[in-house]
Amino acid sequence: MKKGATLVLVAIIAIGLIIPQAVAITSDGLFYRPADGDRFYFTLDVSDEGDVSPTELIYFEIVDASIPIPDPLTNLTDLGYLDKTGYYANGTAMGLEVLIFLFLAGFEYPVGNWDLINTLAATDLDDVILPETRDLTIYSDADSWGCTYKTNSTNDTETTVWAEYSKFDGFFSYYNVEYVNTTTSELLSYYEATRYSAHNLYWGYDDGDRFDFHVVLTGSESGFPDMDEMMYIEIDEDGLLTIPAIMADFDDLPHVGADLYWANGSISYDAFFSHTWKLSMPVGNWSVVSDMTETLNPTANATIDDPDPWFWGYSRDIIAGDVHHQVHTDYLKVDGFLARHTAVFTNVTTSEIIGTITIERTGLLPYTDRTAPVITHPDDLTFVEGAANQNITWTATDDNPTTYEVSLQNGTVLFSGSWTSGTAIVLHVDGLDAGTYEFTITVYDIGSNSASDTVLVTVTSSGGLLDIIMDYILYIGVGIGVVILLGAIVFLRKRS
Repeated sequence: MKKGATLVLVAIIAIGLIIPQAVAITSDGLFYRPADGDRFYFTLDVSDEGDVSPTELIYFEIVDASIPIPDPLTNLTDLGYLDKTGYYANGTAMGLEVLIFLFLAGFEYPVGNWDLINTLAATDLDDVILPETRDLTIYSDADSWGCTYKTNSTNDTETTVWAEYSKFDGFFSYYNVEYVNTTTSELLSYYEATRYSAHNLYWGYDDGDRFDFHVVLTGSESGFPDMDEMMYIEIDEDGLLTIPAIMADFDDLPHVGADLYWANGSISYDAFFSHTWKLSMPVGNWSVVSDMTETLNPTANATIDDPDPWFWGYSRDIIAGDVHHQVHTDYLKVDGFLARHTAVFTNVTTSEIIGTITIERTGLLPYTDRTAPVITHPDDLTFVEGAANQNITWTATDDNPTTYEVSLQNGTVLFSGSWTSGTAIVLHVDGLDAGTYEFTITVYDIGSNSASDTVLVTVTSSGGLLDIIMDYILYIGVGIGVVILLGAIVFLRKRS
């Protein structure tokens, strides 16, 4: 019994690690993995009557992933589609050119039960695909699910379509359409979209972007003179190399082309960043980046940092000759570029620190604030319906306050706005009908830390004549009883 319970607990924990929070999982085990804001990058190759266009980089960004899934799902045609927009790499919307994906059997499918999707596809996929199909073939392996089919654009043009979907996220990973002249067997045109990275990795910034740093060096023995300067790194035009679709180890992660400048704009050739492996990591899948970094052990002696909501990093502890190198590097998860880098050089024999390097990117305050606001707890409030000047007053404090919201017990947000540390936030509760209410305030700071407080408000009835009579009926009854009793005593005394 204990063993069975343990297995169930392990399964629950495992599911919790791979299923996004706040998703609706159907009784079939289906759910959409993409979340609002997720991007899926592709290389797009097009050839039209022998005219081969340069490879384009495009992406689809999820606008709204909160699409319900029929429960149970009995037909693939009942599935909705996530709200998404297609863009070219420069951020220009694809517009009507997105119609090249007309032959896709949907951009995405829910994950969690590919056996069910595969079973339903055998009978439903013909109805999902827009054109009339023939030779429809469905295939599946450990990582992908897909289909291929033929159709005719004209009497003498045959169209063949291939489409594959990632079983991890459900979004399509490969799409190829070929138009062939059936008389001459000539390939007339084609377009092919291939997932930019099978791991869904992509660069989180653009060519030409700039990142500012504060650089502090101490100890000439570290190879650098003492220094306290501002510098910046600018990404070269075409400095973002293509991320390989499949990567096996850390060395497969491409380097970024960039130049280092002093604050005055003059270029610097000093290797201040030489102790960090890379200036940037691709974003989109930090688990994959961690796995590839860990493959460097034990030769590189790399240790991945504990999970952090905003930063990903690693530490190295190396002895080279008579110098002990303690190096730490981390990257901002928002864009993947270097955030902080430190190196401490210690003489192995004397244990004396002979030099340090401290490099920190400017503008990190929103991501380094880990202290939650503090908020007061006013007393619960009770008053009679119609009473005036009834308020709840909260006071919150924080170094970096941003916004607040007040909600009812059912989660409905009544008010929201900005707040100032130490300034009262007043909620007027005049005019409430008789009843019991819970008002919860949540205050946020610049680092998305929060604090909440709930106040119970009880409003009693104001009381009309009938209410007054009902409230005092016991006392009235007792009074009448006393009068009757006294009258009876007087009457008896007169009789006697």
